[in-house]
Amino acid sequence: MKLILFSILLIPMLAFSQSEGAKWNYPVKPGSKVWKSLKNNAEKVQNCQIPSDVLATMNTRDLLKVCLNYPLLPDIFAFNNIKDGFTKFENDFNGFQELLKRDDAPDELLKKYKSIEPSAIPASGTILEKGNYVLSMSFVELFISHPLIIKKINTNSKKEIIKELLLKKGKKKNQPDWYQTTGIQTNYLAITSIVRSDSDKFKSELDMTKVSPYIYSGVLTTPEILNQIDQVTNKYLKNN
Repeated sequence: MKLILFSILLIPMLAFSQSEGAKWNYPVKPGSKVWKSLKNNAEKVQNCQIPSDVLATMNTRDLLKVCLNYPLLPDIFAFNNIKDGFTKFENDFNGFQELLKRDDAPDELLKKYKSIEPSAIPASGTILEKGNYVLSMSFVELFISHPLIIKKINTNSKKEIIKELLLKKGKKKNQPDWYQTTGIQTNYLAITSIVRSDSDKFKSELDMTKVSPYIYSGVLTTPEILNQIDQVTNKYLKNN
């Protein structure tokens, strides 16, 4: 239940950590006097944009770090529907728009995803620091699920990513207090998006009238629906 409480109560005041060492940093940060003086979401979004000259010269690895440090990124989960929150983030932030154009974005996302160990939640950290760590994995999974990212990935690489997603899912399930809802939801969203992207056969085998409400809005679902996704995913890995 820890992540549920974190998501519901703390997302509005999250100050996402900027410890990755990206070469460009946000000039106005949550918690600062300037940030507190901003009147609305539109002003905050405007202050988070990356200057065009910086954006043009930033390598993809650093760009990904900056995207994951976006101060308003946790707002994705403040919407009733995760798809709406993700779409707003994409429309609002020029850094993510640029990331979607990079041909090497899938490679950098996979490297980043492999580097995050689900069980390495900082034991001595505050609930905010622990929650930030847990959500960092969900953000990478969301990025991977984007159609423009998936479009750049060949079938062999898709299989590699799915295997890593399945590995992480298994580890998450060993820590249900932290990964019970959001962490599993974004994992299934990434897996389903990749599997359905590859052929009409797998699109028809996934009953999206039942699957979509879960992976997009996070409503509780039945084990049967998750089993359906798991079965189709295993068939995909064997048949491709």
